[in-house]
Amino acid sequence: MQILLASRPHPEGARDPFTSLLPTGLGYLNALLREHGFACSLANLAGASWREVEGLLRRERPAILGISVFTHNRFESLRLAALAKKVDPACLTVFGGPHATHDFQAILAGHREVDAVVLGEGEETFLELAQAVARGERGLAGIAGLACRQGTAVRHSTRPPVADLDALPMPVLHMDDAWGCDVRRQLEFIITSRGCPAACRFCSSPRFWGKSLRFRSPRGMVDEIRTIRDRYGLIYFSLRDDTFTARKDRVIAFCRLLLEEKVHILWNCQSRVNAVDEEMLLWMRRAGCECVQYGVESGSEKVLSFLGKGITPEQVRRAARATRRAGMHLSVYLITGVPGETDEDLQATLALIREILPHDGHVAPLAYYPGTALFEEAVRGGRVRADLFGRESGEALYVRSDPFVARSAEALLRALTRVGRKARFGAADFAAQRKLLGYCHGTNLAQGEWLEGTGGDEKAEVLYREIIERQPENPWGWLALGNLLGSRGETAQAVRAFERLVELVPAHVPAHVALGDLCLDEGDRRGALQRYEAARRLNPRDPEVAERLKLVTGRQGRKKGGT
Repeated sequence: MQILLASRPHPEGARDPFTSLLPTGLGYLNALLREHGFACSLANLAGASWREVEGLLRRERPAILGISVFTHNRFESLRLAALAKKVDPACLTVFGGPHATHDFQAILAGHREVDAVVLGEGEETFLELAQAVARGERGLAGIAGLACRQGTAVRHSTRPPVADLDALPMPVLHMDDAWGCDVRRQLEFIITSRGCPAACRFCSSPRFWGKSLRFRSPRGMVDEIRTIRDRYGLIYFSLRDDTFTARKDRVIAFCRLLLEEKVHILWNCQSRVNAVDEEMLLWMRRAGCECVQYGVESGSEKVLSFLGKGITPEQVRRAARATRRAGMHLSVYLITGVPGETDEDLQATLALIREILPHDGHVAPLAYYPGTALFEEAVRGGRVRADLFGRESGEALYVRSDPFVARSAEALLRALTRVGRKARFGAADFAAQRKLLGYCHGTNLAQGEWLEGTGGDEKAEVLYREIIERQPENPWGWLALGNLLGSRGETAQAVRAFERLVELVPAHVPAHVALGDLCLDEGDRRGALQRYEAARRLNPRDPEVAERLKLVTGRQGRKKGGT
């Protein structure tokens, strides 16, 4: 019995570097099903035509098709389910994910092409469903955590959340054959907890994960990162928990392990401004965290109160100061188009941006999503219809569409761009960070990059060499040094640096690409081809590698190695 787990983003989302990825939850489902003996595979349909999708379904002939549904891809998911039924009417089509969970009644009542919906986190529910189908059982209504039709009615039940997240198998162990998936890009993103301590009115996360906040252990987190690094060569990670820093003791224990076991990565995370303090941030920086993204949303207390953020502008200021003081990039999420938001509120946000000096940020108009207090209150108040998501075809359904929203978003983006230039760390900042942190490979890398941009290559080299002298097993020191030496035409030394990097992290694709580039610099096309072929074997879907192979006889400028 074949099981296929798939995601098809909205056409706009297919071009987005984040929404074009497979949802992380599908990786956990795939791993669990495989470890229980099921023939299961993953399919990222972001770059595929509908003809290619139909061909895949005809080849795979899945008995069960699991589809991950978010609000942005709700109509693409319905089309995918209908196509699966066209190919094989016996295929059991199962929706899951946040949109499907919160809109299951309307989906099952109005769309016969969808057979069932997994509610909330799906590992145990989907496994039980697969076992029932394998036994030939037709009735699914008794499976906890599943919604399905029974006659003319929609039946559903709840399931307790997974108690031990460490007991779930790691997705990285079962992704080699994922269809349409750049596994290295996919595995950069990790989730180490489920739930959020907040209850923002515009977010469906609390109702999706339940009221409890559950965590993976620091040991499990480090083991997964090490496995991904060793198997796929990644040395940069993005920890996408709703609030990574919700438990201070866990964060510090995780950082201690990274340092004690010399894992030597760089990483970023998301947090809330009232869930960090300076001690925690200093541990994070020493352990390789280079950026924290905060949900600031607004500088107006009135707007923050409407959104249910549970934070104040003063907490934003404190978190921003502590983050910058620790030497990490400060990134902010902002929301505009809130009901009742005025120019005065916009000015408060602009003033806050100028004060806290974020390095970058993201601005989004406030949108409706099922499962949020914002949407449910709007339905009760008669401002929107309950069937909004089935009637309207937009990728996102915004709360306001008046001229203020576009004007506000543009003003915020302009301010972030202007402030971002001023926010960059300089010599005095790095000196203060070094005094506070002591030696920190992240500080050396950041200062070295700044020095390279200001003509201080020799000083940057000193900082990179300090990393490899203090931590000869740290791939980041060799990567930075190799890039610098290569850019100066010191090919032999650059080759030695990248070869050392490959010894430390054999699957690091950018190092193989850089070695190929250096071969070309020396006129060694055969050596370059060998290096590029090695990179392609490691990652057949890497577009840079493909481009290098195409241009190996007439290349167009060399790029630096990446992460």
